[in-house]
Amino acid sequence: MVTLSGEMKEQRQSMVQTVFVWFLRLMAAIAMVSGLSYWAQLIGLANDTLPRFDLLPVHWQVPCVALAVLLPCASMGLWMVTSWGIVLWTIACLIEISIYGVWSDSYAARPNVVIGHTISLAVLFVFIVILSIQRYRERVNDY
Repeated sequence: MVTLSGEMKEQRQSMVQTVFVWFLRLMAAIAMVSGLSYWAQLIGLANDTLPRFDLLPVHWQVPCVALAVLLPCASMGLWMVTSWGIVLWTIACLIEISIYGVWSDSYAARPNVVIGHTISLAVLFVFIVILSIQRYRERVNDY
């Protein structure tokens, strides 16, 4: 940040920003494990109640493939604290909430996954609101 006198002023991260980065990195680790579990299902390593991928009905194959691709990509974006990583992770969360919560009669009911994603998305929303308020206050104080 440049002051009126032309000097560079060092801007330190706030505690909220630091906690936000670590929250995103925790979610990145969870997303990577979840994405790898979908890959294990796709290549036949998983011993879940579901059969091999080629024996799954189409309505299971589509979200499995989508989540196997989305979750590792989102994980990398979250780890690097990028906006596209947050968007991909949010989409993956909404897909899992949909298949395990909204359409649980066609898929499987996994309330722990739905509750976990709902809580994590709520925490993300709270962080975004707090960080937006902080940035607004910084802009107001600079002028």
